[in-house]
Amino acid sequence: MKQHYLNRKQRYGIRKFTVGTASVVIGTLVFGFSPVLAQESTTTSSITTEQKDPVSPKLPKEAETGNVANLDKELANKLATATDKGTEVNREELQANPGSEKPTVTETPTTTPTVTETTTATAAPTATAAPTATVAPTATAAPTATAAPTETPATGSTSTEETESVPRDFYARELENVNTVVEKEDVETNSSNGQRVDLNDELDKVKKLQNATIHVEFKPDESAPRFYNLFSVSSDTKENEYFTMAVLDNTALIEGRDAKGAQFYDKYTDAPLKIKPGQWNSVTFTVERPNAAQANGKVRLYVNGVLSRTSPKSGRFIQDMPDVNNMQIGTTKRAGKNFWGSNLKVRNLTIYDRTLSPEEVQKRSQLFERADLEKKLPEGAEVTSKVDVFEGGVDRKPNKDGIANYRIPALLKTDKGTLIAGADERRLHHSDWGDIGMVVRRSNDNGKTWGDRIIISNPRDNEHAKHADWPSPVNIDMALVQDPVTKRIFSIYDMFLEGKAVFSLPGSAPQAYEQIGDKVYQVLYKQGDAGRYTIRENGEVFDPENRKTEYRVVVDPKKPAYSDKGDLYKGEELIGNVYFEYSDKNVFRVSNTNYLWMSYSDDDGKTWSAPRDITYGIRKDWMHFLGTGPGTGIALHTGPHKGRLVIPAYTTNNVSYLSGSQSSRVLYSDDHGQTWQAGEAVNDNRPVGNQVIHSSTMNNSGAQNTESTVVQLNNGDLKLFMRGLTGDLQVATSKDGGATWEKEVKRYAAVKDVYVQMSAIHTVQDGKEYIVLSNAGGPGRYNGLVHLARVEANGELTWLKHQPIQSGKFAYNSLQDLGNGEFGLLYEHADGNQNDYTLSYKKFNWNFLSKDMVTPTKAKVKSAVDMGNNIIALEFDSEVLVNQAPVLKLANGNLANFLTQYDSKTLLFAINKEDIGQEVTELVSGAIESIHNLPVSLEGAGIPGGINDKEAAVTEIPEYTEPIGTV
Repeated sequence: MKQHYLNRKQRYGIRKFTVGTASVVIGTLVFGFSPVLAQESTTTSSITTEQKDPVSPKLPKEAETGNVANLDKELANKLATATDKGTEVNREELQANPGSEKPTVTETPTTTPTVTETTTATAAPTATAAPTATVAPTATAAPTATAAPTETPATGSTSTEETESVPRDFYARELENVNTVVEKEDVETNSSNGQRVDLNDELDKVKKLQNATIHVEFKPDESAPRFYNLFSVSSDTKENEYFTMAVLDNTALIEGRDAKGAQFYDKYTDAPLKIKPGQWNSVTFTVERPNAAQANGKVRLYVNGVLSRTSPKSGRFIQDMPDVNNMQIGTTKRAGKNFWGSNLKVRNLTIYDRTLSPEEVQKRSQLFERADLEKKLPEGAEVTSKVDVFEGGVDRKPNKDGIANYRIPALLKTDKGTLIAGADERRLHHSDWGDIGMVVRRSNDNGKTWGDRIIISNPRDNEHAKHADWPSPVNIDMALVQDPVTKRIFSIYDMFLEGKAVFSLPGSAPQAYEQIGDKVYQVLYKQGDAGRYTIRENGEVFDPENRKTEYRVVVDPKKPAYSDKGDLYKGEELIGNVYFEYSDKNVFRVSNTNYLWMSYSDDDGKTWSAPRDITYGIRKDWMHFLGTGPGTGIALHTGPHKGRLVIPAYTTNNVSYLSGSQSSRVLYSDDHGQTWQAGEAVNDNRPVGNQVIHSSTMNNSGAQNTESTVVQLNNGDLKLFMRGLTGDLQVATSKDGGATWEKEVKRYAAVKDVYVQMSAIHTVQDGKEYIVLSNAGGPGRYNGLVHLARVEANGELTWLKHQPIQSGKFAYNSLQDLGNGEFGLLYEHADGNQNDYTLSYKKFNWNFLSKDMVTPTKAKVKSAVDMGNNIIALEFDSEVLVNQAPVLKLANGNLANFLTQYDSKTLLFAINKEDIGQEVTELVSGAIESIHNLPVSLEGAGIPGGINDKEAAVTEIPEYTEPIGTV
């Protein structure tokens, strides 16, 4: 049993709340201890660890709260990483509230509000300020559910054993090995106090701090000025010697200056995270003095518990400002002038005597976590829960099959109704090189269940590889398509030699194929020999003089996953593989370019042929790279090219490579997949600005288009939806089945492109033609959306809906029309500590696509869980906050008293045994506020009928019987 739990018990284990005739001991359930230990003493011993600086610059969406059925589980790690960099703050921005010609100069305020202050490590008491309005449980007129005191029902005993109450936010305050230096609760800055709360009496204590944390919980006016101060320290004599935690255009920032006005920290005015105007927020600052790990020290700023930016410039703080003599909330006194005031409600200001870790800051700020309001499904709309089809590992470790990551989904519905899900199986890591195999799984029930993994192709590792990070040739980026006549299913994918795939390609690759007579053979290059050898029938190797050698290559592989393809033999001795790097024994290698391989299945995806190289005839000499647009191809259903198989692809040239020449095109076959050719690129002879570009010679970053997805309209046109760099959706049109493209590339601002692969399908519903497109809504590869467009008579697209399909991480994806108004989506996603990525599947219907989502108009109770020991948990459907302790009246006349807030959606109340099954009839006193400023309704809330009623079971905590002091 950890020592700090005993300390919690010591502080709160015997505190009782009087409810009717029964006194409820909160320590037993909420804090995990039997009250029999309430009087026993113990000592304190704890160690605080610190998280290393983050590496990734991604900034995800704020995390959701936990499940009420797991109150005693450790809080999930919801901390996001942010960029550790910055530059100097613009000095002029900080001189006054923008909009004024000069700083506002006011008299020193003569009145300050009465505040409750705590300067020890003990938690503050629950706020009990009198509410101002009576609100019935069903009322929705005001954002805050409040109630004025009413006649108290007869409830028996009203005595309290101990006067100190549990804090309204105990779980958020539960920090170890830290002391509170200054704390202010429930204060305001407004016209009555000059928009300033004076903290000068506390300044000397803060001056002594070296490592420290300042945590502020506040609500600004919606009409707040562009720049306003939250907390500051300043000087009466040096105008530019100060420290401030402030807000500029809703961006939380910090600035510190010494007596000469020199900046302590890097720039924060462009930090990525913003506060929510007119809503409750938290901003937390941490400072760390120089140490062995951080030579200059560092500071960090968090918004609502999420790291916004780290500045490693210095760890200087108040003690480095010799002339400061003012400390305040709001209006800042600088050299006799007042700056940066605004109207603020400050729920809590706490200054701690050490640097809180990122996890501790997240915990302290957990009540201010918020997601966008979750819209509800309209009537008739259906979206299934996600099914993880290909599950990667966790914590950068592989899964049970030894696979670290899955990427690049491809989803195909076959003529038999089977779903085939394809993927890159990346054994070592998520990068686009290494040990990657092509795998599929099959489903016969529209994605509810999936069969075992089937490996299409996976070249073997080089046992003598020089680099453990890329020990084998690479297959990558699968595209699936089925021929409507032969029913053969094709998988086409990229192939690279051992190395870092596209990033290992030379500037200009040597010749890859040679025609001899009426036949074309693949070229081999012998180490130290410039001549072109060729692989002939049965894999026999011929020299440049057309003589058979003693070498042969496996061209008809038989081993599992066809891993022996390319194996090189000298006589009967296996000496290497023609796709490996050169070595003393591995003396032959094919041209170091990239290839297209094709496998096929004639039994609905159960078994697959050996890979066949289809590169010759598609690749042009100028192509530096030729690759698929992964996902799913199509068979044309109408027009002169009906039956043509079409696969998206893209290329780069030898002029500007990946930086300026990526160009979308398609590959197509008119002989049921026997042979393939490449159509022209969208960028071929395309007017861009004052020039005409061509994919073979272009060097134009902004005109690039890359991975794409293709559909055919009923009028025969092909629409190619392309990943690009313009920030919005780009669509090209072909009138000849993909051989050429119209010069105009349409752009649709209604669909955001965050530069990641997307997928699209064509569908007909109720006799009308539509396009369904799925991509990441942003920021970055986050928050999947499914978009719906109506196809107009002229072939133009009108975008109608943009429905959220998956919050959190969302990248590559693949869509299919399942028929009967249903659709399937396979996509990249990762929850919690899952590696990037797991491939997940959801099914949704036409009503989900075509109807408007329902926006919540109030915050409502989602569930009530009986936790045992006369405690219930009320979980709301969106984030709420308690500032004034609410008391609920029940149908039997009894009261349910507020105990504490568990997380941003869950409140704990004390009840009597006879209250089981009773409904909540009104809010007697106190308030429950919506973080989103919605009205709060208790309509339908009630006390469950028995332990957990119909909710998931929560195990009651057994009595603690270990000896005191056991760790």
